[in-house]
Amino acid sequence: MEAWEKRNAQDRTWRIIDTVTEIAAERSVNASHVALAWVAAQPGVTSVILGARTREQLADNLASSDLELSPSDLGRLGEVSAPTFSDYPYGGPGIEQRSRRIQGGR
Repeated sequence: MEAWEKRNAQDRTWRIIDTVTEIAAERSVNASHVALAWVAAQPGVTSVILGARTREQLADNLASSDLELSPSDLGRLGEVSAPTFSDYPYGGPGIEQRSRRIQGGR
């Protein structure tokens, strides 16, 4: 879980989860339905990859196709998840790469 620790420590991550959960409660659906409907509503997205392992999960995921998020819902989700821009290559990620040992090659 080391790769996720930095993301889990970000307030932004938890604000997104809270917003998805709030919208799900307002609409009386699962948070997964909101998440899948949100992804499907994005410009340029023509399909959503489902992560179902059982028939019940598949049926639950497919039920999200009936959910149409309102412009207000999409606005809330878009605002809370707006991309952040790093100062790469000068900030932390760039500095981390500078000390990385390069292996392989031709």
